Amino acid sequence: MFKYLFFLIIGIITGYMVKERNIIKIQKYLLPFSVLVLLFFMGVGIGKDPNLKQKIVMFGYSSLIISLLAVFFSIVVVGIMMRVLRKK
Repeated sequence: MFKYLFFLIIGIITGYMVKERNIIKIQKYLLPFSVLVLLFFMGVGIGKDPNLKQKIVMFGYSSLIISLLAVFFSIVVVGIMMRVLRKK
């Protein structure tokens, strides 16, 4: 964890010291590229998992249950609030 904090602090100090516009032009292209590289390597890490198919199915079921419960309880709470606010 400290290495991430260290690099964050180094980046902040570097950004504070270098306030040239050229850095902003480079940063405009470098940040999206670095995010794409990060996503690629995260995908490689996920793809190496031998139990990926089972985990995707379980995540799908969990997501379905969570979304259905969220919709159900939203409807219930709105119904209760409408009854409470109509009485006033």
